[in-house]
Amino acid sequence: MQPDVILQPINQDLAPALFALTDCNRCFLREWLPWLDQVRTVDDTRDFIEGAKSMAAADGVPTFAIIHAGTLCGVTGFHSVNKPHCRGSIGYWLGQDHTGQGIATTAVRQLITIGFKECGLNRIEIRCAVNNWQSRALPERLGFIHEGTLRQSERLYGRFLDQALYSLLASDSHASPSGSSK
Repeated sequence: MQPDVILQPINQDLAPALFALTDCNRCFLREWLPWLDQVRTVDDTRDFIEGAKSMAAADGVPTFAIIHAGTLCGVTGFHSVNKPHCRGSIGYWLGQDHTGQGIATTAVRQLITIGFKECGLNRIEIRCAVNNWQSRALPERLGFIHEGTLRQSERLYGRFLDQALYSLLASDSHASPSGSSK
């Protein structure tokens, strides 16, 4: 666990740094993330931030920049929140140089606490491409339950990918805000 990981609500001041992080990690991120071709300029990043802020206003959950040791490393947040059913779906990504250090795990652990404690969610989901072993390791480390495979549920650059579906419930003993995990 990384104690110096901070979740900062995303804002326009971060747009140049976020675009630079995206741009220099384009090849690394493109393997699993479908939105890279829509982010070609800082203005595209600004549009993303405005969309994230609008979604936060509606759902009450901001998208966060992941800051580690004062450096912008990636982004995490809820892709969607279904308030009537008290469920949300988490997404996350890091620049390649920031992987393998526990940064994403620490950031998502913080986001889980926000989801359960501040937003009143009962269920948090994470979906990862079946073959994205690095991304799948994160929910497994945090005690999420692998519920199954969603066949061809994501389109990525003209091909369909199966996704592994993970969930964590507020009532799961390992969902405590103390950060314990299995």
